[in-house]
Amino acid sequence: MPNTLITSIEITHILPCLADPAKIRFHAETSADLAGVLPYLNTIIHGAIYNHAVPALTFNREHRIICLHPHRIAGAKVDDLDDARAILDDLSALINDTWARRDEITPCYERRERLTPVDIFKLLPRTNCRQCGLPTCLAFAVDIASEKRSIIQCAPLFDAPLKDKRDLLLTLLTDAGYQVPSPFRPTDDAR
Repeated sequence: MPNTLITSIEITHILPCLADPAKIRFHAETSADLAGVLPYLNTIIHGAIYNHAVPALTFNREHRIICLHPHRIAGAKVDDLDDARAILDDLSALINDTWARRDEITPCYERRERLTPVDIFKLLPRTNCRQCGLPTCLAFAVDIASEKRSIIQCAPLFDAPLKDKRDLLLTLLTDAGYQVPSPFRPTDDAR
């Protein structure tokens, strides 16, 4: 089995970004079919959303949105053409490395769903205490859902009376692929 999957990626379209007019979006074609590597990438890319039926894998890289399809890569909220090229170079290396190590990686075919701000808000203290730096718990939930903040910034959630809500929320976040600091990740016994 060859260890290099992609030999080239060619940018085919540069368009204005619909989400942020100061940014661009791009489409690129790959030299190989990526369908076989997507479940492996789903295992190793934190917070990825995988749809096996399409197939497609979507994830955030800093402020950028990346979507991998069998023969196409799309990016949005990209700074400029140089940024697009750097992203594609990094992705090519990641894809080829993942493909080379696929015998060491358990593929994940599960579709991870993003949590909505309301899902998160329901399990927050809902005191609007502002200890997280935001005016409301709902604003904090929006930032958690979009991975702009860490759940550990909600100090009241870590008080003893909220242990059940905290444990449930940490389990939901972990299962959905959100970054949860290791000391706060639920154990298998807690699930």
